[in-house]
Amino acid sequence: MRRQAVATWKGGARAGEGTISTASGVFDKAIFTGGTTAMDIPCTNPAEILAAAEAACLSMMVAKELGMEGVTAEHIETAAEVTLAKDGESWNIPRIHVVVKAYVPEIDGEKFEAAVKRAKTNCPITRSLKSEVTLEAIVEPIAALA
Repeated sequence: MRRQAVATWKGGARAGEGTISTASGVFDKAIFTGGTTAMDIPCTNPAEILAAAEAACLSMMVAKELGMEGVTAEHIETAAEVTLAKDGESWNIPRIHVVVKAYVPEIDGEKFEAAVKRAKTNCPITRSLKSEVTLEAIVEPIAALA
């Protein structure tokens, strides 16, 4: 399986901007910058896109791991926070912190946490990173959805 995205960039590293498009069309010339922007136009940046990829991958992998236990989550919400740090003249991503919160019938906290840890081990995005990925796993009762 292969996936493709195309990014273009115009201008300098600090004042420029780019667009990103994916073969699926979900991103179609979405604007991205190297950091913050004064524009009133919504835009993203590579670190935010990486956080989204990590969160999406772990959500799917948690669902898969729960399914292998014979359990289906009512709702899985995964938040990923990328930490950028100056590394000499460049930047590095030393850590990504992930919080997986789910509403799962008939599962205890220990089983849920084990499924989340297995999901982290099996997530291809996580496995491809050099960054430390830390996890929090929170299982909440179905009543919390109301």
